[in-house]
Amino acid sequence: MKFALIVPILLEAFLAAEACTEIRVIAEDKTVVMGRSMEYMIDLMSYIVVEPKAYPHTAELAKSCTRSTSPMTWTNRYKIAYLDAWSLPVAVDGQNEAGLSVGALLFPGFSKYQVVPKSKCGSAISNLQFPLWILGNFATAEELRRAWKKDSFPLVWERPLKGYTFELHYSITDKSGDGIIIEYTEQGPKLHENTIGVMTNSPPYDFHMLNLRNYVHLSKFAHDPLVLGETTFPPTGQGSGLLGVPGDFTPPSRLIRSAAMVHFAEKATKSDEAVNLALHVMNTVDIPRGVAGSHDHESMADYTSWIVAKDLSNNAMYFRSYEDLTIRVIHLDKVTSDKKLKIKVGSPIGGFVDVTGDLEDAQFHTEL
Repeated sequence: MKFALIVPILLEAFLAAEACTEIRVIAEDKTVVMGRSMEYMIDLMSYIVVEPKAYPHTAELAKSCTRSTSPMTWTNRYKIAYLDAWSLPVAVDGQNEAGLSVGALLFPGFSKYQVVPKSKCGSAISNLQFPLWILGNFATAEELRRAWKKDSFPLVWERPLKGYTFELHYSITDKSGDGIIIEYTEQGPKLHENTIGVMTNSPPYDFHMLNLRNYVHLSKFAHDPLVLGETTFPPTGQGSGLLGVPGDFTPPSRLIRSAAMVHFAEKATKSDEAVNLALHVMNTVDIPRGVAGSHDHESMADYTSWIVAKDLSNNAMYFRSYEDLTIRVIHLDKVTSDKKLKIKVGSPIGGFVDVTGDLEDAQFHTEL
């Protein structure tokens, strides 16, 4: 499978960016919604792509493999919807009709993928195609665990483009809320249980879980007044339980902030409320252009190019772009075509709604 060539500066910017956030919302009616933000220095020009069941795929061969080797192939067991990048055949994020979500989040400085011996060339896949393989072949996190334990996973090798690398780790959650994290590091392949339903970027998942112990003081409830001698200092307004929650955009800070928001928020009762809550939580990590730059790329800065909320229980993908906060939705169950379809994420369609003409006569009280 051939990949389009990308200008080197775009790839360098892709690797310099370190911001992605994923959260899980479970409503009282058991609806599971996954929220995900995408932050990069440049526009990924993402499309949402829908592939039908039985759509064929061919894995790209690793460099260590001869061209005469037959590559790994598969056909989708499920209809899938995913967001691509620069129209490449990769799934940055997606879901399938069985209710499985997969997110590929940047993992710079820690990833180390597998070596593919010639004897294994037919059972290996690049780190860029790995999410598509998962979406096309699995329905639950438990199925992935069983395959992992049986050592029936393909080898995952690093696919560079123009000399640059895409370092990723993977978050997988199903419509029951069960979730796992898959990472490839110096310590080898590792499967983590995603017990809190939140994930960001580097460092590895076990660091983030240890780091949460630095924030055991966080609470959804206001702190009691501080009493010093005969003087009492009450909290200044509501929200004192969240004093100390980090507000910067580093991956550890975003994980802490997102975990607090999603677990402290009032529980959603049904699917539309769960989607709404997911979008509100994702707003707490939304990065405007220009506020998260680096000296290496003074003209560029991370920003939130798009946000998705995937309703795994009802096969719906809600999304918005940086340019247009209008929420759009694709219902997988309503897609009946046997062809591969797509829609551009960043095409503004709503913008601002002029309601000036909707102003009505108002009755004013002259006295309180």
